[in-house]
Amino acid sequence: MLTVSIENTEARVPVTLMQLEGELEASSYEALIKQTAGLYESGSRDLLLDLSLLTFMSSTGLVALHSMALIMRGEKLPDGKSGWSAFHSVAREVESGSGPEEHFKLLSPQERVKKTLEISGFSQILDIFDDQELALASY
Repeated sequence: MLTVSIENTEARVPVTLMQLEGELEASSYEALIKQTAGLYESGSRDLLLDLSLLTFMSSTGLVALHSMALIMRGEKLPDGKSGWSAFHSVAREVESGSGPEEHFKLLSPQERVKKTLEISGFSQILDIFDDQELALASY
């Protein structure tokens, strides 16, 4: 089960702080993507995703993170069930040396989740912070 908390905060720009608690996997990832799209549609342009209470993230959770990054860039999402495109896209971004995503950043992933991000290559294309003040100052 996944619980999502949302708070608006101010840095140099308005930042939406979204905290995930529980497990991000097949039963929860689509709702999270829809929720992020709703935030973008309502005007949010910078999202800090707090993973400090997330205990598990499956491959569909990685698809959710990739989709969330695309949404916050203002890009259209690929077809709904084409989750493998997320992994191919990440691989292309890592190979091309693309810089980290500027509008979507991660905060305080637990060790198990951090390893998933490292193994998948996501840690090379997303900024990951352990300190909320530093994360907010980076926007």
